[in-house]
Amino acid sequence: MNIDVDKQLWFSQIYQTHQSNLLAWFKHKLQQHHQSEDLSQEVFYRALKSDYHFQLIKEPRAWLMGIAKHVIIDHWRRQHIERLYLEALAQLPEQFYPSVEHELCIRETLYQVHLVLEKIPQRAARVFLLSQLDGLSYKEIAAQLTISEATVKRDMKQAFLACISLYNEA
Repeated sequence: MNIDVDKQLWFSQIYQTHQSNLLAWFKHKLQQHHQSEDLSQEVFYRALKSDYHFQLIKEPRAWLMGIAKHVIIDHWRRQHIERLYLEALAQLPEQFYPSVEHELCIRETLYQVHLVLEKIPQRAARVFLLSQLDGLSYKEIAAQLTISEATVKRDMKQAFLACISLYNEA
């Protein structure tokens, strides 16, 4: 990351001025000290890597709080997905539990797929989930959603392309 000196000085001042406020805000929202610290650092990381021209930011506190709101929403989404995963895992016999490393990869992949599916139209995401999680055929999905099989195929193509984009970004 190439940051010019002026931006570094500005950012350092913003960090020193607002870090404790952000930390307090996250503590209030989460009541968990270690997560609050991680999330407040995430705000500054996102701020630092953003494309905003620092000289145009007139209200740094408001700008950082906007980022913080996105960070906490992402945090809550991740927790929700992890809870769903753990509930599904609890249904498996113990001998089928994944290793710790594999479990971390599964959780991260589930979260990333969730983010991708939120970006596509709701029906396409639903079609994808009915196919991939419920194992329904395209004909069964079409009947359940009262759409044509051609629409199911188009929606699946859209969902698969969105998922493939995950690997192209990595």
